[in-house]
Amino acid sequence: MLAIAAAGCAGDDGAGDDGGGDAIDATSLDGDGGGGTCLAPVAEPAWLASYLAGHVQQLAAAPRATVAQRNAARGYLTGQLTALGLTPMTLAYESGANVAAELPATVTTDAWIVFGAHFDSVSDSPGANDNATGVAVVLATARALAGVSCRDTNVAFVFFDQEEVGLIGSGVYAAAARAAGTNIIAAHTIDQAGWDMDDDLRFEIEQPTPALFAQYQAAAAAVGAQVVQTTINSTDHESFRAQGFAAAGLTEEYVSGDTTPHYHQPGDTVATVDAAYHRVAARLMIYLLARELGAP
Repeated sequence: MLAIAAAGCAGDDGAGDDGGGDAIDATSLDGDGGGGTCLAPVAEPAWLASYLAGHVQQLAAAPRATVAQRNAARGYLTGQLTALGLTPMTLAYESGANVAAELPATVTTDAWIVFGAHFDSVSDSPGANDNATGVAVVLATARALAGVSCRDTNVAFVFFDQEEVGLIGSGVYAAAARAAGTNIIAAHTIDQAGWDMDDDLRFEIEQPTPALFAQYQAAAAAVGAQVVQTTINSTDHESFRAQGFAAAGLTEEYVSGDTTPHYHQPGDTVATVDAAYHRVAARLMIYLLARELGAP
């Protein structure tokens, strides 16, 4: 559905090794990798730690800034979505291309939730925290939600291109969705979720509506985290807000100062990512999205 709204949808380009082995049957997944469930997952899935770490390591092996580097990242993402039993789409526009996959509701509805992260980095940084951590959380959430058997809303998982040069990919995607009349009831993005020096498990929620912030508060309480609200608008959630959609972004404590000192630097490597904090970010988003889909 959202694909028809995106400029130049090219379909799955089939590029790249998926790195994920055999394809996963999306209908058989849940928070523990077993049969489907109608409950919003609270406990940490057994597969989560290795899954997140593996994606960060693969994506942060090199920067994702040049055309060739971003093409390689797109190939990796399409492979990973395929491994989850989803159908990846390359949504091309003049200067780049987003990658997306859709998880349909289990009832008939035209309502959509978008959950996305930018996959590009600046040229001189491997971008482990910014934003391989966000990409990994979106993939983990897609894996977990596929096993939630009662979904009353459709979900689009989107990996945005060219955030680092002006929110270009998300801007194209959100504008096309608005032009197509897509019923996006909420858009969530995640950008930098791998630094927590004081170990307080606190996240900042950027520009949420009151209703969305209440959802983040409930999700944080469920997984043992904390959230505070900020007014930062410098990442992809702003593109959706500009088109009139309710949107929010999750990040580490950028405003409060507990944020990576390696931002846009060569030192933004896998070694500087706080894996425990990263897992809590994933659990928070899995629970939040499951509840937003109607799971008790």
